[in-house]
Amino acid sequence: MQNFIEQFGSFAPIIYLLLASILPIFLFPPGIFSAIGGYLFGFTHGFILSIISAMIYTSAMFFIARYFASDYVEKYLAKKLTKKQYDTIFGISENKLTLVLIIYRLIPVLPNSVICYSYGLTRISFKKYFIGNLIGLIPGKLIWLHFGTTLNNIGSIEFLYGIIIVLAFGFISSKVAKRFNK
Repeated sequence: MQNFIEQFGSFAPIIYLLLASILPIFLFPPGIFSAIGGYLFGFTHGFILSIISAMIYTSAMFFIARYFASDYVEKYLAKKLTKKQYDTIFGISENKLTLVLIIYRLIPVLPNSVICYSYGLTRISFKKYFIGNLIGLIPGKLIWLHFGTTLNNIGSIEFLYGIIIVLAFGFISSKVAKRFNK
């Protein structure tokens, strides 16, 4: 992927932005793009491109679910669930949904696409989704970008730190997820 993007020279950032904005909609793992962004463009430019692309693809997934699936899913669940179960799912406040979104974003083992498409099925406003999504995405993006910047020095102490940070983030967030689910 890096070689493909690099071959576009000065247009590489645009190609990166296009690929990183579109492919995750089709379930391509977005963390890879963050690492590639750090590797190809450095930490600062990689961060900017990574966040822009993440907000594009997460918004697209939200709108796809909202406008093409939410009515169907809501009607289906209304038939299959008791009123109490239905109200439990669709009665969650926007503020709670936003907080849960931020927490979900901090858990790297949760599939990004599942979160985005699921939130399109809720009654959260796009504004609250966008803000919660942005806040929650930043820590993971920073970690993957840092890791990506170390890929040109495999075997260096910086690369080792990058791996340790990625593993620590995964471990800590899984502990937070377990505690949150209790």
